[in-house]
Amino acid sequence: MLRFSPAILVIARSSMRVPSSMSPTSAFISFSNNIYSLTRSNQHGEAIRLFAELLSQGISADCYVLPSVVKAAAGLSSLKTGAQVHCLAFVNGHHSDSLLLSSLVHFYLKCDRVMDARKVFDRIPRPNVVACSALLSTYARKGCVVETKELLREAVEMGLELNSVSWNGMIAGFNHSRQFKDSVLMFRDMHSEGFKPDGTSVSSVLPAVGDLEMLPCGVQIHGCVIKQGLSQDNWVVSSLVDMYGKCARPNEMSKVCEELPEMDVGACNALITGLSRTGCVEGALKKFKQFKRQGLNLNVVSWTSMIASCSQNGKDMEALELFREMQMEGIMPNSVTIPCLLPACGNIAALMHGKAAHCFSLKNWISNDVYVGTALIDMYANCGRIHLSRRCFDMMPRRNLVSWNALLGGYAMHGKSKEALEVFDLMQKSGLKPDFISFTSVLSACSQGGLTEEGKFYFDSMSRDYGIEPRLEHYSCMVSILGRAGRLAEAYTMVKQMPMEPDGLIWGPLLSSCRVHHNVVIGEVAARKLFKLEPNNPGNYVLLSNIYASKSMWVEVNSVREMMKSKGLRKNPGCSWIEIKNKVHMLLAGDKSHPQMPEITKKLGELRLEMQKSGYLPHTDFVLQDVEEQDKEEMLSDHSEKLAVTLGLLNTSPGFPLQVIKNLRICGDCHAVIKFISEFEGREIFVRDTNRFHHFKDGVCSCGDLW
Repeated sequence: MLRFSPAILVIARSSMRVPSSMSPTSAFISFSNNIYSLTRSNQHGEAIRLFAELLSQGISADCYVLPSVVKAAAGLSSLKTGAQVHCLAFVNGHHSDSLLLSSLVHFYLKCDRVMDARKVFDRIPRPNVVACSALLSTYARKGCVVETKELLREAVEMGLELNSVSWNGMIAGFNHSRQFKDSVLMFRDMHSEGFKPDGTSVSSVLPAVGDLEMLPCGVQIHGCVIKQGLSQDNWVVSSLVDMYGKCARPNEMSKVCEELPEMDVGACNALITGLSRTGCVEGALKKFKQFKRQGLNLNVVSWTSMIASCSQNGKDMEALELFREMQMEGIMPNSVTIPCLLPACGNIAALMHGKAAHCFSLKNWISNDVYVGTALIDMYANCGRIHLSRRCFDMMPRRNLVSWNALLGGYAMHGKSKEALEVFDLMQKSGLKPDFISFTSVLSACSQGGLTEEGKFYFDSMSRDYGIEPRLEHYSCMVSILGRAGRLAEAYTMVKQMPMEPDGLIWGPLLSSCRVHHNVVIGEVAARKLFKLEPNNPGNYVLLSNIYASKSMWVEVNSVREMMKSKGLRKNPGCSWIEIKNKVHMLLAGDKSHPQMPEITKKLGELRLEMQKSGYLPHTDFVLQDVEEQDKEEMLSDHSEKLAVTLGLLNTSPGFPLQVIKNLRICGDCHAVIKFISEFEGREIFVRDTNRFHHFKDGVCSCGDLW
């Protein structure tokens, strides 16, 4: 139990000093009534001050006024004051008063002193259901399953008649502490004990049902909702929509909403989130716009949910537009909105938009939020500005493991292996233990930097030194590390000896390595595995075609092409994005629809002549067709990253850095061409493909040609 200050005891033991104008009884009644009134009107500070004055008058407090004072201390969450009152009550012989002890139970729970609350509860001669319910709810909210069930059993043995509030507190508490199964079981027990679930019960248990994806159970509860006449309760409807969303049932979500006489913002938010979770982002966007037209009072949660939905489902431009509209509507973004928006900026390298969001967070004092800071680290890394990622990281007042992992991942993406390993060491010195994501980034950094032996060391140390068993993504990195070093036989042996069944995450890097090193034998093995695992992924067929084409095996190339044709597959078109003057331009390989295409073609032709003068020869082995060399050169000139870089040259001032994002890996010819352009035009050019960042400057790429 707590140790208490003796100050209040000195006052309690002082001699009685009653004003001559008022009898002690009258004075006590006056003080007692005033303290009670002040506490009821939530003027807790005044109630405590008046209680101190009562004691200074030498008037002894009894078990009628002390519960009000304890309630005031709870209202202020003042542990010291409440503890002193507890001590005073004990000294004055009120240690067995049920009403006072019940008040102390609530007080200690409010001050997060659960053990002290339980000790007081155990001393109540006749505990009441209110105190018991409060303790049950707190145990459940803290995830104390054993303690909750033990107290529940004791309550039954004591003859306490639990009510709906008691059961609802436990159901909601277990859901809050993510003890979802226990939340559902408590709902079942409540029903079996003869209590009819109300709106609070249902809206508390449905999120747990959704997280467990227990659709049959959710349907049964939905039937209970209809029987109980709760279908018009907005909280219940929102919970039903949320549950069906988590169970990936978009049709049921829509039907529940359609039954509402009037849609409210809570149900709207649940519907948008649910549709997004099931991948129906188009439907979510359509509903959102419909709610706007209907004049529904959408709030910051509505807008943030829709922005998150777009940024997580490849609709990055729409996310940026929604953020602009949100501000025009007068809705203030918060510390949740910004981390939802920033990934969209990073996905398409919309650096200016990302910087604008950063400025917004600074101006509104939310940049110090750990989630905002982490999102900024990730955004700047994805936009090619890893030095700004590090600056944001260094300025964070508080960092968590996700923040460190974001910086680690950024360095790995940029091929800065040395910096990544230094950050990994700093993270451990700060007292944080790396997790499986940390090791994924470290191994990826080793892969990008060609650090074969270092990669093997960190892979072995995972289980040896940290107790982390390697997952598929770690084996994938090791296959890439060995494959990059040309050790394909060793990589293939590792794949065959893996403790789990290899999937596309493993065979894909092996096939890519075979493409780089022109290994037909292992490449065919990896390709056959991928054709079974991912029959509709055209990239795997293209990689095998690449291997055959590099060996001039045109019969085999045509065979793969026929295989793709029979499955209705087409090579994913190369697509690149470039941000110019706050506008993002998208260019497709071979597409002539861009309004500046004539100028782009002319500029590319001029650059090609300059390259030829310098001795550059096109890398025509990247063309997968048996055609004339001149035709191959024409095909290469249409690659989307070349078009995007040229568009940037035409529309920015000399020396201005260019940033391009590509949806596929950059080909060897484009890599060589952009290296030349960076030196000839005196530009820094950042190109992010699906594998890493390439930072071209003065004719050199940061990848060291190891990509």
